[in-house]
Amino acid sequence: MELLEREASLQALQTVLAEATAGNGRIALVSGEAGIGKTSLVEQFAAKCPKSAQQYWGACDSLFTPRPLDPIYDMAHKAWPELLSLLQQGAEWLAIARTFLSTLENSKQSSLVIIEDVHWADEATLDLIKFLGRRIRATPTLMIITYRDDELEPHHPLRIVLGDLATSKILRRIPLRPLSIIGVQQLAKAKEVDIAALHQQTKGNPFFVTELLANEGETIPTTVRDAIMARAARLSPAGRATLEAAAIIGARVEPGLLAQVADDKAAAAEECIATGMLRTDGEALAFRHELTRQAVLEAISPPRKLLLHQQVLAAMQATPLHQQHLARLAHHAHAANDFEAVLKYAPLAAEQARAAEAHREAAAQYGRALHYADHLPVTERAALLEAYALACNIVERVPDCIAARQDAIAIWQEVGNQLKVGHNLSLLVVVYFRVGKTAVAEQTSREAIELLEGLPPSRELGHAYRTQAGLRMLHRDMAEALIWAEKAVALAEQFNDTETLAAVYNTIGSALLLSDYEEGCRYLEKSLAIAQANNMPMYVANAFTNLGSGSGELYQIHRADRYLAQGVAYALEREQDGAWLYMTAWRALTKLYLGQWDEAADLATAVLQTPGVSATTQIMALLALGRLRTRRGDPGIWEALDEALSLADKTQTLQRIAPVRIARAEAAWLASKPQHAQAEAEAAYRLAVDKKHPWFTGELAFWLWRAGQSVTLPSWTAVPFAQQITGEWQAAAANWKERGCPYEQAAALADGDEASQFAALEIFEQLGAAPAADKLRQKLQAAGVRGIPRGPRPTTRENPFGLTSREMDVLELLAEGLSNTMIAQRLTISPRTVEHHVSAILGKLAVESRMAAAAIVRQHNLFAE
Repeated sequence: MELLEREASLQALQTVLAEATAGNGRIALVSGEAGIGKTSLVEQFAAKCPKSAQQYWGACDSLFTPRPLDPIYDMAHKAWPELLSLLQQGAEWLAIARTFLSTLENSKQSSLVIIEDVHWADEATLDLIKFLGRRIRATPTLMIITYRDDELEPHHPLRIVLGDLATSKILRRIPLRPLSIIGVQQLAKAKEVDIAALHQQTKGNPFFVTELLANEGETIPTTVRDAIMARAARLSPAGRATLEAAAIIGARVEPGLLAQVADDKAAAAEECIATGMLRTDGEALAFRHELTRQAVLEAISPPRKLLLHQQVLAAMQATPLHQQHLARLAHHAHAANDFEAVLKYAPLAAEQARAAEAHREAAAQYGRALHYADHLPVTERAALLEAYALACNIVERVPDCIAARQDAIAIWQEVGNQLKVGHNLSLLVVVYFRVGKTAVAEQTSREAIELLEGLPPSRELGHAYRTQAGLRMLHRDMAEALIWAEKAVALAEQFNDTETLAAVYNTIGSALLLSDYEEGCRYLEKSLAIAQANNMPMYVANAFTNLGSGSGELYQIHRADRYLAQGVAYALEREQDGAWLYMTAWRALTKLYLGQWDEAADLATAVLQTPGVSATTQIMALLALGRLRTRRGDPGIWEALDEALSLADKTQTLQRIAPVRIARAEAAWLASKPQHAQAEAEAAYRLAVDKKHPWFTGELAFWLWRAGQSVTLPSWTAVPFAQQITGEWQAAAANWKERGCPYEQAAALADGDEASQFAALEIFEQLGAAPAADKLRQKLQAAGVRGIPRGPRPTTRENPFGLTSREMDVLELLAEGLSNTMIAQRLTISPRTVEHHVSAILGKLAVESRMAAAAIVRQHNLFAE
């Protein structure tokens, strides 16, 4: 097996061997923790040594009572009859040592003496090493000694030997370090694993890495567990108890806390450090590997584990700074089965996490408290459910959010608090809408308004009005949206409700975008300013979302991309998962329109590989991926667009249905299926006209026109599409260029004169838009035009398969045998994106496997310098 990241160590051994062969004996100390690869290194080195060099191998064993000179017996049995006779006769140690040295001195060949695991050596063997170390210089001998440097306690006898040899010029130290993350990646090869997590878990220990890779599905493979527990078993009872206490305390162990739990046995802690089970980490202690801590934890019996958690909890509660460790207190309280402590600390830890905008941690802590919520008064339980639902909503755990809200509603119904019932119903509306349950959202909104209007005016009623306004806006019923929004503003101002005010200005702005884009943006930016001034991250993220997606829907692409970039950065930093995922899906669309197609693919597939993504976010990501595949001619066009349509139809909204039908019409037209394209456009055209949406109406009309249908355009139809349909292709092309949409610009130029068509062809080639380029060539050929440019765009001329530059990058790494995960890490893209590229590559190469693709690379010498 090829060793990784050991070139320098092998070279060091080669150097000292050459010196020894010249008659200047040397000692090489190969050290490192268990599993670091000391034996593998020495074996590979020995295998490459000249055959003329005599090799003598011996090893020390981990015996309670080791046999004196055991490694010398190993060597004597294989090569030294005279020495073996002395050993068997029980000769004096000095006679044995002198015979050993004499053999080396009289050898006509160089000698390689290897003694492994000297940390387990008996005193006689250590004395022999010291004896040879002082005399080996005059022999053609290289003596290699391996040992675990993390198992040498301060008074270990090997330390004395090493100290005596430290000043000798014949000594060469070769410490072995853990593998870097790149080394772990190379070791993983084709395994689909999280390399960063694997490196963190193993700290680059090759043994741990290989065992985890070989035992997929096992948290800790048996081999690793046995190796760890064998080391732990050599500790004294006090040392073992201390190690268990440290494992319970956690990844970072405060010595003072450990002393309280382990009865202040400082010597036992020192023993754990000396044997390499623990290490110092600043002023604290830590396990050398997280795997070690996990293995020790698994080995602790449940009753003792419960007791230790109780002891840790009590010790932490007794410290004056325990409020700084709320999450740890909640953890130990839960493990100690102390429901009172959980209900005290978990909600506080959740609030602390929420204040720090760590919403996933907040959701986890609220969820922990809910395990014991039966011990709370019903109203406190309902309040806990509401807090949990809010956190789950932010981090896109939609089913948990809905379930918690429904449970809270049931409690408030039971106690007769109709205000709380109405408010929780109102809070559920947008959640239902996001998962595609449009009819349920509408019904829930009506129930909330009807219930709250039967009570005195309230902030909660203002929230219900603003929610209904948002629904109407999302359905593109803009006039109705503004009516409900005015009601919400009135109540928000009456009750000084800045939250509702921020939200309703967002809705008003979004509703106005279609009729007055700049005025709509002003309201949205006003919403953004209120949310920022009042530290309302969710509403800040919502403002960026609607500024970005609303601008994108109106083909204000440059502004959309800018808003979305700002919004994604903001939402990511504050764990607003739903917002950043949706904005990322929309940003994939803006990158598609801007002609940045590789980035569009990366963004869309990154969203789709994220678990638990809402239906609306999936639709937009699938839409981006479907249109991209259509325009590139990649495989999987209809798989993406069929899934998008299935999800969009469930929403019953123009906002989702129209873009998907438009994308499907384009795909059908490029596939030379005009009747199919017409059917797709007709499926949404009447709805777009009824909602008076100029851009959806214009684009759907455009595809009806492309399919050969006569279209009567409303006066408010979006200008670029109207210009193309009415034959003003030059104006349309200029309009699309100004908006930053090169593909649409080329599509307009393709309707022009011969020079413009040639310009369109060049743009299509630059983008990698093979289907549109082919269709335009056919049109030119049919018109009898000569000298039509042909061939792939400049970035793909280096290969005969029409691969994009990103596909070439992926193919090169694929041919090297890298897995999708490794390719993703090398190119800093997602594994799902790599999967998309690999699928496209196999389709363009007309092969079915990665091996076949690699064979084509070799056959065509695609990456020759």
